[in-house]
Amino acid sequence: MKRQTKWVLFLGIVLPFSPLAFAGSTTIDFEEYPEYTQITNQYAAQFVTFDNALQLVAPYYDYIDLPSHSGSGVITNDPNDPITVYFLGPVYGVTGWYADPDGVTVTAYNSVGGVLDTFAGAAVDGSDLEFSVASGSSIASVTISDDFGSPDSEIVDDLNYTVAPEPGSFVLLGTGLLGLAGALRRKLAR
Repeated sequence: MKRQTKWVLFLGIVLPFSPLAFAGSTTIDFEEYPEYTQITNQYAAQFVTFDNALQLVAPYYDYIDLPSHSGSGVITNDPNDPITVYFLGPVYGVTGWYADPDGVTVTAYNSVGGVLDTFAGAAVDGSDLEFSVASGSSIASVTISDDFGSPDSEIVDDLNYTVAPEPGSFVLLGTGLLGLAGALRRKLAR
């Protein structure tokens, strides 16, 4: 077997097992809590906390809040705008579904408040649209804001975030790759 073919085969086996392949994705569908629950640290076990997030449950939506993307629970920006989502671990992508007659701006921040990515969402009423922010570095928080700054005017459903692998995972992978490369080199030298 040619040396190039062996390396291609080696990379084809190793890359799928890289830490990024083990990055986890979590979705919060806002179905767990009753109507008018102020959502703060209820999702801390999933490494997420919220500010200005009020649980709404169908059929008690008003005309602005319809429809949810799935199920019957959503959050709205109440008592103030924006909804702020804090991540208690490294996250590198956030998506979700929204409805807002004014449009939304979703902004991702790093741990020192620097802007990493921004999404400008069109106004939507009677339906919902998806938003997405991503970053090559760790997202510490995300704000979801009504374009006019109006509280109780937007809904968010099915918030999904992708957890970045721990830095130790890269060290462990690198050590394993070096060991595997050494073993392959010895085997090829024979």
